Amino acid sequence: MNRPFTGSTKNRFHSIAGVMICAIVFLGLSGCDRSTHITGIVKNAYGAVIPNVDIALTQGEHAVRTHSSNQGRFSIEMVHAPSNAKLTLSFTRDGYQPFSKSLNADDHLADLEITLQEAPEPTVAEVRKLRLKGLNAYEARERAELMCRQLPNAAAFPLKSFLSGDDVHDTLVLLSRFAQPCLVDHLTDSTWMPDSRSEPLAVFHSGDAALWILADAGLDWSSVIEPLMDPKKWRVIGVFAYFDWVNKGHHRKVVQGAVKRWLQQHPECCGSEADFGPTGINNTPTYKIAQQRFLELQQAWMKLKPGMNEKLARQLLGAPDAIADLEHLDGVVELNRFEKSAEFYVIENRTGKSAKFDYRNRDSLRDRYVIVFYGGNGKFVRAFSDVPELPPIYPQNEKHWSSMIEASQTRMQKQDR
Repeated sequence: MNRPFTGSTKNRFHSIAGVMICAIVFLGLSGCDRSTHITGIVKNAYGAVIPNVDIALTQGEHAVRTHSSNQGRFSIEMVHAPSNAKLTLSFTRDGYQPFSKSLNADDHLADLEITLQEAPEPTVAEVRKLRLKGLNAYEARERAELMCRQLPNAAAFPLKSFLSGDDVHDTLVLLSRFAQPCLVDHLTDSTWMPDSRSEPLAVFHSGDAALWILADAGLDWSSVIEPLMDPKKWRVIGVFAYFDWVNKGHHRKVVQGAVKRWLQQHPECCGSEADFGPTGINNTPTYKIAQQRFLELQQAWMKLKPGMNEKLARQLLGAPDAIADLEHLDGVVELNRFEKSAEFYVIENRTGKSAKFDYRNRDSLRDRYVIVFYGGNGKFVRAFSDVPELPPIYPQNEKHWSSMIEASQTRMQKQDR
């Protein structure tokens, strides 16, 4: 005789059935999830591939991430609900404008070609505010005066991009609020210095360097300097009309007067927006040279002379803390393309994440270091310094400088054959 279901038996049956139904539904849903796979390449506006682009594929709050390869290619995949999901593909990289593309899972998503546009160059005011934050006025003024003393050691005057990568030029542009008095004073300085620009070279002086730096800091060259020139000459030979004119008579005084008047009429120019507020930057040195080693460096410094044999200079100075790329001088601005190596001696490293000095990311506003340059002729050429006790070193006359250029070019050409 069959037994009727009891209450407890019925409950057990319903529980088992419920579990089975839930399992079937769960398995069914899981089995219907779909995967969207996207491949492509990232290029710039000129068609060159862009490596190391951060790439994110998102649906709502769910995201997967990857980055482009050295060849600019990427492959990214996401598992999502079975519907024709709405997806967003995003691309970010320093120096480029962020880019996002909305996609449907049913779209053709293979071999996409993504073009990133370069980000607009930040203004000098924006860079100045960021770089100077946390620096106090005393430090800024001291550093500006220190850099003005070595104008003949400046290696770049772009008049196109306000920062060039040269330590002297860039520091004075950033500190122009404090450097302005000494730069204006130097406008009449007729001390000879090398013209760092490409051929043809001009007869260059420290006053010209001061003017170029003021122009890159915000002085309006076209309204201050061009009206002083012969318009016909200016149209024909451009900036060389300035060099032809400024080296005659008392024309440097005329330039100085014109600059002073313009600056008085434009007090907002050249650094008034600098931010000296609180900062998270820790100015405590992560490395500081030993006192005895610094004294040895001072003694060696007194013996360095432009044109000295490279081996002797190296022997005097001892082992450097960092060496720039010997082939391309990566991260260092050279003069006239004949300097072949640059070596760093660190006095204080304030901005590095560790005691190791990263010369490509050096901060000329806070770190303390010297850069020693050697030419293709096997000679010591010059030395940059942002250390008061170690003055900058550079050739004092055109004849000496020209002879080093010619000797370096000759030797480097022979080596290339």
